[in-house]
Amino acid sequence: MTEIYYEKQDGWTKDDFFYLHRVLHRMFFYYKKHSDEIKKMDVSKMSDKTQVLIKCIIGYYNYDFLFDEYHNISSIKNVNSLSEALVIDDNPLPEDNIYKKMNVVY
Repeated sequence: MTEIYYEKQDGWTKDDFFYLHRVLHRMFFYYKKHSDEIKKMDVSKMSDKTQVLIKCIIGYYNYDFLFDEYHNISSIKNVNSLSEALVIDDNPLPEDNIYKKMNVVY
C-alpha cells in the first residue's frame, strides 16, 4: 500500500483528502489485515489533517482499543480538532459524530 499518509498536502483538493480518507479507512477498519503496516506508521511524519482523519475513523467505529494495541499511533488519541474545516465530501453525514467534533465535513 502506498504511504500517502506521509505526503505533503499543499494544494490538495477535497478529492485528494477523500482518497486519503478511503486509504486510511480501509487500513483501520480492517486493522487485522493491515496490522504490520499500522505498526510501522510514524505519526511524527503525518500532517495534522492526516492524524485527525485517523482519529475520526477510529472514533467512528469505536475502535479506541487500537490506540492501546498500536502504541506508535497512541498520540493521535490526543489530537485536537482542526481550526479550519476539512471538507472531504459534499454530502456530509447527517448525525453528530466524531467527524463533526474534529471539524471534518464527511
